[in-house]
Amino acid sequence: MKTMQFILIGCLIFIGSVCLTFGAEKKAQLIFSEMSVVPGQKVKIPVILDHVPNMAGIKLALKFDKDLLTYVKSEKTKSTASLMHIVNDKHPGKLVIVMAGARGVPVNNQSIMNLYFEINKVIPKPVDTKFKVTELQLMSDSLKELPYEYQLHPIHIMASKKSKTGTQKDTKKTIVSEPEPITPQKTNNSQKSEPKKQK
Repeated sequence: MKTMQFILIGCLIFIGSVCLTFGAEKKAQLIFSEMSVVPGQKVKIPVILDHVPNMAGIKLALKFDKDLLTYVKSEKTKSTASLMHIVNDKHPGKLVIVMAGARGVPVNNQSIMNLYFEINKVIPKPVDTKFKVTELQLMSDSLKELPYEYQLHPIHIMASKKSKTGTQKDTKKTIVSEPEPITPQKTNNSQKSEPKKQK
């Protein structure tokens, strides 16, 4: 019986250690959610991190299509309020985000920063676009680099409708302006013809 108990205890310890190792090896995830937008719309795009037990620093370099998106501003969230941050947007179509703090913060399926963009107004056809991650570093408060993976979902942009409404407005203006010079000519002709019949 004792040997069986030792075997069972040994199995439980082994299973527990395996679970702990698998839990420790779980990679952090960087997520950009899927969304649908309209030309000219201002949108908030959250930078979401998941499975980060103690994030003390991050460097994230992004590329995006400057013909479709125009960067406006960025702001921290409650989960990263204690961290300092810098956003470099000097080059159109590129963003470099750096955040750091003395103590790590746990981040589990939360937005660490909200990026604000304006969708360009002239989009002739519906198009999908994605952010491209050119560099990503995640650091813990013990100065260890954390493993990661990312999920970059597309942004669906509808076609702009301003070109269609613009042509409709132009045709309406021309139609309204045509009869105005015609009607006074008819009335003048009728007035001139009346005195001739009386004579």
